Amino acid sequence: EIYAALPADWKLFLEYKAFEPNFYSTTVGDWGQSYSYVNKLGEKAYTLVDLGHHLPNANIEQIVSLLLMEGKLGGFHFNDSKYGDDDLTTGSVKPYQLFLIFNELVEGMDARGMNHARDLGWMIDASHNVKDPLEDLLQSVEALMIAYAQALSVDSQALKAAQAGNDVVLAQEILQHAFRTDVRPLVAEARLQLAGALNPVKLFRSLEIRNRLVEERGYQQASGL
Repeated sequence: EIYAALPADWKLFLEYKAFEPNFYSTTVGDWGQSYSYVNKLGEKAYTLVDLGHHLPNANIEQIVSLLLMEGKLGGFHFNDSKYGDDDLTTGSVKPYQLFLIFNELVEGMDARGMNHARDLGWMIDASHNVKDPLEDLLQSVEALMIAYAQALSVDSQALKAAQAGNDVVLAQEILQHAFRTDVRPLVAEARLQLAGALNPVKLFRSLEIRNRLVEERGYQQASGL
């Protein structure tokens, strides 16, 4: 019913989760179930990948690759996790996994002629009770930019040749070389070109934006707005 009522230019994203609110079985328990449902719904329905919605040690980058190949990857809820759906700051626990996901994204989107900025839904789904949520957002965006830049720096032709030759050692060397490369100067240069801050968290704190927002919202609440 929801799909049938969608406007022509809307998409439906279907998440999956292996646990919560039940213990071991949910209606959409994994990416395969979501993929099956969105295939039945139609061309406006896609699978949404939340990085915390997997059983431990799941190969999320492979899931992303498969959904890309099938044309059914809708987008992401970016976060990070240690034990389950922890909704931690993106890239704070598993930065290498985030890089591998972006490596599949860059290759898959290029192969399909997709627009990196518009064809997928890029969302951050994090939750904290010990951090300023805006500072967490700034840190998450920084991690995403770094992982994206690292993925763009992968020697894709050399990697394809290593894969074709079944040279696992060389493939690892190529990927880890890109991951270990400090791309922060490139990210900083991109920020400068967009008139952005070199150190977003430092600027956020120095301008006391949190305090200003608290004052503004407190005033609005007191005014009954």
